[in-house]
Amino acid sequence: MIKKSLLFLLLFSINFSFSQNTDSLIISKVNTYKLKYKVNCVQDKITDNQGNGFEDLYGTRNFRAILHGVAYRGGGNNYYHRTDKRNNKNPLPMDGLNNLLENGFSTSVYLYRENFEIAPPFLTHKKSEDTLQYYQLGGNSLSSRDSILMLTYNSIVHENIGPVYLHCWNGWHQSGYVAAILLKQFCGYSTEKSLHYWEDCADNWTRGYDRIRDSIRTFVPLEKYKISKELSDAICPCYNDSRSNDIVENNNEQLKSLKVSVKFPLDVSDLPPSVSTFLDEYANMLKENKYLSVEVGGHTDCSGREEYNLTLSENRAKNVYEYILVQGVDSSQLSYKGYGETDPKKVCSNCSNCPKEFHAINRRIEFKIKNISFQINFEKGSTKINVEDKKVLNNILSILSSDDNIKIEIGGHADKGTGDDFINENLSHIRAESVFNYLKDNGLDMTNITFKGYGSKQEKYGDQRDRRIEFKILEDE
Repeated sequence: MIKKSLLFLLLFSINFSFSQNTDSLIISKVNTYKLKYKVNCVQDKITDNQGNGFEDLYGTRNFRAILHGVAYRGGGNNYYHRTDKRNNKNPLPMDGLNNLLENGFSTSVYLYRENFEIAPPFLTHKKSEDTLQYYQLGGNSLSSRDSILMLTYNSIVHENIGPVYLHCWNGWHQSGYVAAILLKQFCGYSTEKSLHYWEDCADNWTRGYDRIRDSIRTFVPLEKYKISKELSDAICPCYNDSRSNDIVENNNEQLKSLKVSVKFPLDVSDLPPSVSTFLDEYANMLKENKYLSVEVGGHTDCSGREEYNLTLSENRAKNVYEYILVQGVDSSQLSYKGYGETDPKKVCSNCSNCPKEFHAINRRIEFKIKNISFQINFEKGSTKINVEDKKVLNNILSILSSDDNIKIEIGGHADKGTGDDFINENLSHIRAESVFNYLKDNGLDMTNITFKGYGSKQEKYGDQRDRRIEFKILEDE
């Protein structure tokens, strides 16, 4: 019995000593990268939005630490590349991959699918046996997210495995999402802190990304990837969460509200790369809310000739319009128009003395509600709004709340099979009034909203579908 106890103590001592040595080697690796990149906190950028700042990592952009010496996030520097520029929606350029390999990275992960077939699956260092594996993993499915966690965990616990570079296009949204998951798993971030981190490092492009927020909320750290506190303290960057007492709400209501502007550089109508992922989300919103039609309005600042500015604004609007159509939005939901310099957000009495920041705000795209074609259908003789239609009305309420000047008429209708003209007019009036009151009771300012019953005088279908409500946008005269 004594011999067995001594053997157990000897084995425990050996394992404990081995673990200590391993942790020491891993922490040494971590410190090497801390010294190399000279950043301490999650917001600190090693390369900037144009890919500059650290020449040995050129080919990346918005390069930031997630876990020191273990995992880094960013984008692929394609649009801003000094030579051989290509579309933003591409994997890393070759100099980016080679520079990661030179920096000791073992893995790079492309978080989108577009054009990944043109990228090499791996690179081998010319002067050593080091390799860089290049994977496409989105992180949205459970399996791909687990693969990212596993790759990161392996880099943490093995001193001879280099860091992982997780990148999307701009280095903001998808890379920010997987980074928030890693910080929640390995640094013990709370859900609120993870969400604040994602917002703080998305460079202000956060509207409408409820898909990401929900994924961060629902992720629960996995026991199989648990690490020691000593390792966690060594790899986790500092993060001062200035909103630690704030509650992060779903904000796709902002996206639906249309309170969004797409900014453009001076004299440019091509889409800036920063807006592509936002417009992807905006397109998804339109596809999910097919009752909504919008106008893409292009605007310019007041510098330049009026005629030129009108053409420039039309080109801006058209480019956004065409981009959203390519994402699968039905053309019946979209139109576009150029307004030139006629509708500035920031008005200047003298254009030549107008501040630069005013000009920048005025060079924009805005979305304007043109039609809400959702129809609330009623049971025969009923004025009661069903639960499912109330859910859609809540969305419509958000949309209407976005524009203080919008004028809406809520039109109530009945089918001819319900009763005579007197009954139908009364019934349609009450239906319109019930929708009006529902929106009013839920906080909508009704100053510019009216309701009217049309009875059965405006048949569209000739059947029970004419028992309906329609929203009519009233154009200014």
